Amino acid sequence: MNHLEEKTLLKRKLASLLCGFALLFSGTAFAASLHDMLPDSIQKSGKIIIGVNGIFPPMEFKAPGSDTLDGIDVELAQAIAKELGIKIEFDDQNFDQLINSINTKRVDMVLSGMSDSAERRKSLDFIDYFNSGTQCFTTKALAGKIKNLEDLSGKTLAVSASTDYLTTMQKWNKENLLDKGKPGINIMAVDSAASARMQMLQGRAQASALSPEALGWANVQQKGAFVAVGPLLESNPYGIAFSKDNAKLRDAVYAALQKVFADGTYSKILKKWGAETGALPRPLINGKAVN
Repeated sequence: MNHLEEKTLLKRKLASLLCGFALLFSGTAFAASLHDMLPDSIQKSGKIIIGVNGIFPPMEFKAPGSDTLDGIDVELAQAIAKELGIKIEFDDQNFDQLINSINTKRVDMVLSGMSDSAERRKSLDFIDYFNSGTQCFTTKALAGKIKNLEDLSGKTLAVSASTDYLTTMQKWNKENLLDKGKPGINIMAVDSAASARMQMLQGRAQASALSPEALGWANVQQKGAFVAVGPLLESNPYGIAFSKDNAKLRDAVYAALQKVFADGTYSKILKKWGAETGALPRPLINGKAVN
């Protein structure tokens, strides 16, 4: 190799090295810009504490014999944390305590299949990320007798307390049966969706109500034991919940979630869990698109 060739090779290596540094710096700068959006208190602690109720597959749950949370919301939280360059810690608690945990600052946000409803939006901000609703269902054995919601008149429906499914069914019961002088549904409030299904399988209830993605998961686990009844009621998006005085965290998470949507991670997570039908085209803040 002559002197000229050595100089040319050296220039090429130098150019390649500079290019690599440029790409590394660019990526680091972008990641840092998202991290810098976080509130100072979270940057200082190095983590976001997320409230979750880990009994709602496929959104969040623990497999039998495991203490590790899994599911759609868990993977989304991990993807968001990666974009923000921050650690996350899950605080697994009862669903009816989650909002209070935001208000008392026990958690920084809630990502736990929580519907963004008009009532909840009075005290919280939401980043909407998944569409769902209330789907009634019965057992395969009773499907021939319970073909529509009106057939639930005089029957018992077991449903998880402190959820939108309960309030939605109470409202439908009043407006479509009781107010019309028909026998109403005996609504049995229980402590979880699993308990509601157990009431059905043991013959104490003839129906229940869940989100469509949770019903699909229950059918996978129990080999098609359940059949949907009637249309989807009160279609509402699930939202990541924040205190209204924590807009800085909300906006940082929103920016990170936009990336998770744009790079295909969001779609891959939903596909993995068979929940593509609930996909939103983009995340929203309190039901509205924000650039």
